[in-house]
Amino acid sequence: MCHFEFKVDSELKHDYLNEKVTATGESDSFILRSVDEYEVTKGKSIYNMHRDELNGMIAMQFNNPSVGAVTKNVSIIRTYIDFCINKNVVTHRENRLATFTVEDAKNLVNQQVLLKKFITREQLKEYQRIIFNEQDKLILELPYIGGRGRTCDGCTSEEIINLRMSDVDEENKMITLTQNDRKTRELEVETSTIELIKDAYNQKIYVENNGEMSNNLRLSKPREIVINRVEDYILRIPSKDKFLKFTSNLITSRMSRMQKYLDSPYLTITTLYQSGMIQSAMDIYKEKCEVDKDDYKNICIRYNYGEDVPEKYWHIVKGLFEQYKELINNTYFK
Repeated sequence: MCHFEFKVDSELKHDYLNEKVTATGESDSFILRSVDEYEVTKGKSIYNMHRDELNGMIAMQFNNPSVGAVTKNVSIIRTYIDFCINKNVVTHRENRLATFTVEDAKNLVNQQVLLKKFITREQLKEYQRIIFNEQDKLILELPYIGGRGRTCDGCTSEEIINLRMSDVDEENKMITLTQNDRKTRELEVETSTIELIKDAYNQKIYVENNGEMSNNLRLSKPREIVINRVEDYILRIPSKDKFLKFTSNLITSRMSRMQKYLDSPYLTITTLYQSGMIQSAMDIYKEKCEVDKDDYKNICIRYNYGEDVPEKYWHIVKGLFEQYKELINNTYFK
């Protein structure tokens, strides 16, 4: 399964990974590769390191963009150390990450990465100003205001992909979002969002490379591709011969390109979606100097976070908001 050549406890690491299912093993192998690099520099195995050395490794070897990322990495490392203990290779029989807490994780978050992942409403508008194609502007807009899709396989960005012109109620400023299982929900939106939807629907030509000249000397201008009508779907695949609505893979590809155009490596559907939730909480906080449980639940409902059970997820949105509020308090709240 794993093709990495570990330099410290290689057989032990491969035995650990071989016990995992393929997807988990592949994910864990990247973590253990970083662990292995640190073990080489320290001249000792991870399970023999003291807590300050372990904290140093977590801070140095990983980006740590969020508390969740830190705790996930630590969980993998802690499980690996338990595996080593059970294999009787740890003479002291102690897992020094056993007492690692969420508070410990907060102290190891890379705050610069965390800040770069949060996109304010003003930043979103600036990104949309830079982006050339109406389709791409809308792809940035919809997850930020609450339209995305479920996290199950094949459902990523389903509400964006399934959006039709007939789903737009311009008079009442509402749009209907549809999942692949045909379940629908309504979302109140700004007039500017409706105008973006109409612009994307009416876009007839997609201009590659964000409308800029490429390094291809054979092209005198950026390539232009026709966008065919597909019923009344808003987003359709640019192609001379194809009549297809968007796919999740195409959205991922577009986001990857926009990261480069905007010099924003952390720009993804997920960061847009989370940033929209955080911005919503910030708007509430700025208005009444607090965000209560009902506020967080309403944000969950708007973003369909937790689907029909916002009661179970509102505290996650609270954690996201408080994490960012602490970081940007001096610049946002004046």
